[in-house]
Amino acid sequence: MDERHLLNELMKAVAEEAEEFSVRPYFPGLSKFAAFAYVAQGFGYRYVGHAPGTAALNNPFFLFARMPDARERVAALQAVHGDSRGRTPLPGMRPGLGLTPVPEVRPQVDLLHSRMVVDASGRYSPRVLSNVLLLPLVMAVFLLFPGYTVERVIVALGIWLVFLFLYFVGLVVTRLRRARHLARLSAALGE
Repeated sequence: MDERHLLNELMKAVAEEAEEFSVRPYFPGLSKFAAFAYVAQGFGYRYVGHAPGTAALNNPFFLFARMPDARERVAALQAVHGDSRGRTPLPGMRPGLGLTPVPEVRPQVDLLHSRMVVDASGRYSPRVLSNVLLLPLVMAVFLLFPGYTVERVIVALGIWLVFLFLYFVGLVVTRLRRARHLARLSAALGE
């Protein structure tokens, strides 16, 4: 379902020759979305990053900008792959399997995936920590109604400590993933 939605947005942008378009992926993980970004490049739209104003959202919009040779790319795809029904197969993807890259383009899709992971890791910001640090205030308000007891305060403190622990675990995991994907991007630029 989501693949169809993304491809419909891409084809709408191609037909309108829009200068840019933004989409929000709804399926879990960025691997399939990186494959979509590869397909978008085949149709003349380059992945730019998060759309302005949405980077802080849990599920931000991703921006694609039209490349100068977009019209030529589409014409070349249709000339090579166009059939009698007027449908163009997805460039670099296995026919009939949606956004599943062929082995030859897997390295380029992996680089797009790494770029997206690096972009996404920037969302793990002090804003997230401020939300965790504000949680005791919210809990205090909710404890006001039933009344403060030692047991309720200890439960609230335990819940807050779990959230604080999860924040730090998430921070470590995010930094490790970012470092791994930055190394992959650096190695690709060094080649």
